Formats: sequence, C-alpha cells, structure tokens
Amino acid sequence: MDFNVSADPPHVVEFRNEVAAWLAEQFKGHGHLRWSASWSTRGDEEEYKFRRGLAEKLGAKGWLFPLFPKRYGGAELTVDHQMVLETELFKYGLNLSHVFYTLARIVAPVLIRWGTDEQKNEFLPPITRAQICVWQVLTEPHGGSDIANCQTKAIRDGDHYVVNGQKVMVGHHLLPDYLWTLVCTNPQGKRHENLAWLHIPANLPGVTIQHMSLMMGIKNAVFFDNVRVPAKYLIGGENNGWKVASTHMELEHGGDGRIAVDPLIERVIEYCRNTRIDGKPLMEDPRVRDLVADMMIELNTLRRFNQLIYWRRFAKKPHPYGGPQQRYYQRTMRLRNGERLQAIMGADALVQDLSVHEVVDFEYAVRTGPGQLHGGGTLDTDRLIFARRLGLGRPTTEKAPETD
Repeated sequence: MDFNVSADPPHVVEFRNEVAAWLAEQFKGHGHLRWSASWSTRGDEEEYKFRRGLAEKLGAKGWLFPLFPKRYGGAELTVDHQMVLETELFKYGLNLSHVFYTLARIVAPVLIRWGTDEQKNEFLPPITRAQICVWQVLTEPHGGSDIANCQTKAIRDGDHYVVNGQKVMVGHHLLPDYLWTLVCTNPQGKRHENLAWLHIPANLPGVTIQHMSLMMGIKNAVFFDNVRVPAKYLIGGENNGWKVASTHMELEHGGDGRIAVDPLIERVIEYCRNTRIDGKPLMEDPRVRDLVADMMIELNTLRRFNQLIYWRRFAKKPHPYGGPQQRYYQRTMRLRNGERLQAIMGADALVQDLSVHEVVDFEYAVRTGPGQLHGGGTLDTDRLIFARRLGLGRPTTEKAPETD
C-alpha cells in the first residue's frame, strides 16, 4: 500500500472527486464549528447535531464502513476507497472513526467476527449507518485495568439475563442507544471462563447513567439494577467473553491503525512563528526549535506506526505487537508533548482556546497528557501485552487476535 503523496491510481481518481465535492457540500455553512475531542470539557449541541447528521449521511452511502458488505451497511469498496474517504474527511479535521460520538469502529468489527448471522443482520446496519450511538462500558470502580475481574453479573433467567453492577469512566456528553459491555455470567467459574459480552439497549428499565465531570472531560457512571436483557443480545456465546474481548481489546489498544496525521504540530509551529518575545519570534530561540523538532520527530514516528498497523490489518497480516507498541509510544509521547508545550509557552499553554478544534488546543494537550496514561488500560497493560507478544519469559509467543 502506497502512503506517499502520489497521484491516485486511475480507479480511485473519480471517487476522490466525488467524495471531495460531496464533503464540500456537507460542510458548507458550518465553518464556524469547532470540534470537540473524545475526552472533552466542551459542550456544543450544534456541533454534536452536525456531526451526527454527517455520520448518518455517510452511513446512508455506505461510507462509514466502506469495506463492509452492503447487507451490513457498508459499500463493498476497497482499501483505496477507504483511504480516500479518510484523507478527504481529515481536511475538515475529522476522521471516519470519530465523526460522531460512538464506539462503532470497535463494536462493528467485533460483531463481524463473533456475532451470529441473525445478530449481524439486526445490529450491524443501524451501527454502521450511524442510526444509533454505542458506548463501550468496561471499567468498574474496583477493577482498574483488570477487566477480567468483572463484578457486573448477568444471570440467565429464561430468555433473559438479569444484570446487576456498575461501570465507570465511560461514554461522552450525549446519551447512548446501546451499551456494549462485559459481564460475569458464572460468578463461581474460573477466571477468563466466566465472562460474556452483552449489547444492551440503554433505555431498558433499571439502567441509570450519571455524568462524571472530570479534569479530563465528561465521562459517565452506568448502574445496572435488575436489568432484564433479552438473551439474543449475548455476543459470542455464554462464558466465551474473554475470546470476544481479545478482538475488542486489540482494536482499542492500537490494533486498528490510522492514516491521518496529528495536526497539533502545525499549530505549534504557527504559534512559535507569530509569537514574539523581546521583538523576536519564538522560533528563533534555539531551545524552542529543539523542542519543536523533537515533537515533529515523535509525531512522525507515531504516524508511521499507525500506517504500518493500518496496512497490516487490511492486508490480513496482523502485527503481533504493533498495537501495544504504538499505544505505549503514543501515550508517553503525549505526556512529553504536554511538557514541551509548557516549556515553550509557559502559562499560555494552560489557557483554553475555544476558537480552535479541541484536539489542537494547547490546553487540551497539556491537560489530557497525564490522563491518557490510564484510559483503556495503563502503561503496564501495554507493556504486558507487548512482552507476551514477543514471548518474553515464556516458551511461546502470543499471537495477535483477529480483528475483522
């Protein structure tokens, strides 16, 4: 796969022109909007409404999951077409996996891998067409990064599971339609053999969602109080949840890859060129140039990690340790970049700027740097997976799970 800025092959030239023209029409009149990030302290109903509407329009064309079969809401296109969609959408500051606030990018591939035909036919089209919003609901108050220590119980009662428990640090500002969650179906069973995945309608009686206003942004606590979930929402079979989790966690832990670059460095360079100290641009300070160079080198390295993983995923050649390697590097780099921003800008790096997209807001980069070390597992989680995939201290190596 060619990631260079070269001419499109003939079979995608027409498609790129179509996508570019279509997106230009969709974004017309919305240039004033400023996107919020995954962990956001911002609340902009107009932005959310536009992004959800855009996702629905992309989904109606099969463009949110362009490689998926049409019967599941895709367009049965090629990876070349997906790259066109990714790169054209990125010109507007968004990407396919985060057009609006849903975990569809993870949930849909897991359903493809582990769902029954009936479940795929029922659940996938509304997910891939952005007709519903799905939250990943994993972390528990006492469990930390050890999701196998799941205490939320789902006990079979006829054609239903009765769910009781609590999850924390999940979701976004807007309420979900479904909760994609790991539960314990056999409290007396062996570890890793007592779990299951449920796709739970969020409007069922007994489901309570409460906002958690954190330094990182808005997250939520979810309470299950005798929630009766139809058994058809069980994914992958009873007590088989850990195998399903292997696919889910591989995608969450960097195994999906991406094409787009991190736009933060462009704004940093602009700031350093336009901000003057003692009559001179910051960029003329050798110390500042060194810090900017370090940021550029590391962000470019991260981009190459992401591109390699992206290619390996769609070429069906999974990288055994690419995901955790990328994730560990990304999270430690974000922390370093937050420190660099403060070294370059001083207190200016701590002032929120609502005139730009949140992902390129210096204050967001500084504030979320420490928190990103813990979201979706800790650095120790990344190191452990990395070591297992290399076979460190073990007679065999652990293979990367299938993700599609």
